[in-house]
Amino acid sequence: MINRIYVSLVIVFVLSGLAQADNIRGRIVKIQGHVYIVDDKNERIIPAKRKFLINNNETVVTEGNSKAVIQFSDGALSVLHEKSVLRVEKSGWLSQLSGKVYYIFKKVLTRQPKKVYTKFATIGIRGTTFIVDANEGNNMIALQEGGLNIESPDGEYGIRRQNKTESFSDFKDEYKSQVDSINKEYSEYKKQLANEFIEYKKSFDLKENYQVSFNDKEVDEKIITSDVSREFDEFSSFAGDYISAYKELNELN
Repeated sequence: MINRIYVSLVIVFVLSGLAQADNIRGRIVKIQGHVYIVDDKNERIIPAKRKFLINNNETVVTEGNSKAVIQFSDGALSVLHEKSVLRVEKSGWLSQLSGKVYYIFKKVLTRQPKKVYTKFATIGIRGTTFIVDANEGNNMIALQEGGLNIESPDGEYGIRRQNKTESFSDFKDEYKSQVDSINKEYSEYKKQLANEFIEYKKSFDLKENYQVSFNDKEVDEKIITSDVSREFDEFSSFAGDYISAYKELNELN
């Protein structure tokens, strides 16, 4: 409890102090392993030498077996997994260039819209908790709480949504007398579902407890898997009292 109170006071101090400096956007509050900042001159800075401050147009990098927790001055908390790269844009956006990052946006302290940019999507944020995986060949967004608007950077997505009402077992019961042709019928059934539930949109909203994976412009939406749920727990465990205190402060405000 004492640790929680201490962390809360630190967060309040950081938010109030950083709000007075236009160029300072946040602070790294916890580090595991090797973490560094690349400044706007492309020079590498060890966080301890600059008291862990992050400015506009700077990039936070975590190496292998390394993690970092960042508290932003505009009401966001991010946890970077290993081999992740997160750039702080002057516009107020965050650009996730690679890796896996856990985000909490609980309260918008400025009128500037909050967005996270990736190569495969621009993510509009509405006070929320989510994970973005921007690793090559494994692009995914999972939403635990709140709401997200996901926009394609170029062209329309083809969105396949998980069908909640039908299952293959239902189909199999209906055609159980045709055992010899079940594989062929199942193939036709899958094609029918695919055609029926694909939507083509430039942008779409993601609901709580759903995740979407991206294969170029093909998007698959489904309920959050147990593996992804464990990832939320692992991020929360690493950030520990920082996330708990952060949530408590936002509930009070």
